[in-house]
Amino acid sequence: MEELWLKFIDNEGQSRRERVGGERFVIGRHTDCDLCIPDGKLSREHLEVERIGYNFIVSDLGSSNGTTLNGANLFGRVALSNGDRLNLGGSIEMIAEFATERMAAPPVAEQNNNGQAALATPAVAISSPQPQTNTEPESGFPMSIFLIAPVLGLLIIVLVGGSIYLFSGGKKADPVDRNDVVSKSDDEDDPPVNKKSKDADDDTPSNQTASPNASSTPDIPPLPSPSNTGEGSKSEVDGAAFLRRIALNDPQAFLTGEQAKIVNDKIKQVTSSALADNINSARKNSAEIKSLAEQKSLKPQFLAAAAITKLGSSRGDVLQTAKGMTETFDKLRTPIGCEFASDALLMIAAYDQAAGGDFLKMRNMLQDISTKYPESSRAIRSIWFLHKINKITDTEYDFALRFLAVGTVMQNPKDFGVNSEALTF
Repeated sequence: MEELWLKFIDNEGQSRRERVGGERFVIGRHTDCDLCIPDGKLSREHLEVERIGYNFIVSDLGSSNGTTLNGANLFGRVALSNGDRLNLGGSIEMIAEFATERMAAPPVAEQNNNGQAALATPAVAISSPQPQTNTEPESGFPMSIFLIAPVLGLLIIVLVGGSIYLFSGGKKADPVDRNDVVSKSDDEDDPPVNKKSKDADDDTPSNQTASPNASSTPDIPPLPSPSNTGEGSKSEVDGAAFLRRIALNDPQAFLTGEQAKIVNDKIKQVTSSALADNINSARKNSAEIKSLAEQKSLKPQFLAAAAITKLGSSRGDVLQTAKGMTETFDKLRTPIGCEFASDALLMIAAYDQAAGGDFLKMRNMLQDISTKYPESSRAIRSIWFLHKINKITDTEYDFALRFLAVGTVMQNPKDFGVNSEALTF
């Protein structure tokens, strides 16, 4: 596991190297910050570093004098790389250093009997073999019992296992519920990524991280819904697949069961023959949509679903609609970002605001509430949380839900009664 250290010269001219600990690490001049730097150019809470998996994500907390990353103004949330330079308020410059966490502590100095410093032996040491003249303890307790006990234990395990097998009729227990569509495979360490069925042809790993500008990297192919599952399970599987495809780097995105139920209800509202025609229109122009999306560092699934959602129940030219939306998304991408699926949904919710000329309203609101709620930054930055605390309107929330419903259907349209093929790029 890697650790992040921040190396800098403080306001007193002292060289410091601070370790970033915890899931959320706040830097500012307030004494309650994880790293307090009493510099007048820093805001009370100036910068946040959030650890998400193996990534360290930095974001400016609405500071007065701003933050730069490698000389460019820091907007939205950006993953740090080794050697990155952060400048806080034009005063404090920090260098990000990554180091592998040590698994064992170094030897600790102790004093010997003469009062001299000596290195303590490690906690686990191998002692030198000592000559023994008697193989039995002085108490008379037979050493052979230590050899017999493991054999007896093994025999008991075999007998118990055989009994269970006989009484169960030789059938293997299957503790996994087929409806538990979000499961972990034996060879994965990551949180659940939905797998294809054995009969499906899948050449791409399901936890693939797509690069926004690498056109040679194939997108994740559509995942078929598992058989013998309800509508909610299909929405959960295909909705999760869609979320992973619209984010720049979020291979572990998922929908909860409750969220999938909400999306499934919205799917029933958006399903129509017009939706099928618009998906087909997007399929015919998939190459142009992909090229257009990559020019703006967006994912093609995101742009196509946004255009189809904007068309609503009307049939139209998805490519032309997408072209009319790209400039607005390009201006939203900087303050909000689209690194994670939740960010992409926020861009959809903020689309009408931005189309009206206000590109910073969503960002300013997120920065304002980031210090008012105990939830993590990532939990706060979601349409589900913001709608719960009435920070986005019902109209904005509904637009994001319709977008998510359309994108879910796009993965396997016929599973939802829509006469079209899956939309892939």
